Amino acid sequence: MLHKKEMLDLKVQYEQTILQAQLEIQEQTFRNISQEIHDNIGQVLSLAKLNLNTFNNGASDEKVAITEELLSKAITDLRDLSKSLNSEKITDIGLVDAIAHELNIIKKAVHLDTRLECTTKDVRLTPEQTIVVFRIMQESFNNILKHAKATMLCVKIDAENDTLCIAIKDNGIGFDIEKLNSHETGIGLKSMKQRAELIGGNLEINSRPQEGTVIKLSILQDQKTEV
Repeated sequence: MLHKKEMLDLKVQYEQTILQAQLEIQEQTFRNISQEIHDNIGQVLSLAKLNLNTFNNGASDEKVAITEELLSKAITDLRDLSKSLNSEKITDIGLVDAIAHELNIIKKAVHLDTRLECTTKDVRLTPEQTIVVFRIMQESFNNILKHAKATMLCVKIDAENDTLCIAIKDNGIGFDIEKLNSHETGIGLKSMKQRAELIGGNLEINSRPQEGTVIKLSILQDQKTEV
């Protein structure tokens, strides 16, 4: 009976974590979309409008071409943003493409040099694992943007046998891990570790002051599931 109760409690905790991750992804996505619309799409459309205002004095072929290019860029950016509106799209497009899309938004929004190095297309995670892994990635990116003062963010995705390995590296100011136990950031890192463990993964954090940070996530892949 005790074992059954522990298993039931674990299942409830797992379901709550999945739901929380979905809600947090949605919240973070809306923040990213708001910033992207304000900083990029809004600016592009403003430039297109300024160009159109000059057509009263006669529009050259060059001005028409520039305006068409600006409008095409705005349409493309809006299409890209539409992919982020639903957290279910993460499992639809796959983890690798979802991470690539997130890095692209970050690169355009804050002008941070982002890189994605992927040596495998064989990513086999359940939809639930995919959502939690993606939320861990988002939380890592958010911490880097808030605290690291980095100019470069690199994500490496690899597969070793049946284990998916993801490394997130930045060249920021780093930190002393032992001093974070009582701080909000430390609590966030612990939460990431707990989430990784709940989906059968392991998360390691390596950092030193002025030497950047590397976060390594490894998770045993599902033999039957392909995402």
